[in-house]
Amino acid sequence: MNRLNCPKCENPFFTTAREPRMPCPHCGFVTKAHEPDRRILSRQPTQKLCDILRGEVRIPVKTVDLSHTGLGIKMMGYLPFDSFDNVSVFVRELEMERTAEVVWTRKFYGISRAGLRFTDGPLTG
Repeated sequence: MNRLNCPKCENPFFTTAREPRMPCPHCGFVTKAHEPDRRILSRQPTQKLCDILRGEVRIPVKTVDLSHTGLGIKMMGYLPFDSFDNVSVFVRELEMERTAEVVWTRKFYGISRAGLRFTDGPLTG
């Protein structure tokens, strides 16, 4: 058993996995020692109820983080979209409606995560 500390949320967790891209079970952060963080702007960790709309299908999810250029989401189960798909995003508590492109998706122990980049320009305000 290996004890690891998440560099983002600082919570400890144990694993027997040797996979270097193991996500934190608490916040989902994936350490990529060999890759730089591609986000230039800071992201704000926040959990808000959010709806992702793809065509006429509404998928309820929670935000993980939010920045001026995109957001991270998570949900239990399978995400019905893939990288490069275009979706509409509605963050209920912020009354924010945006369009976005799915940049990446991952599934880990029944929890799906995705990173979305806003395609209608950066967030203002």
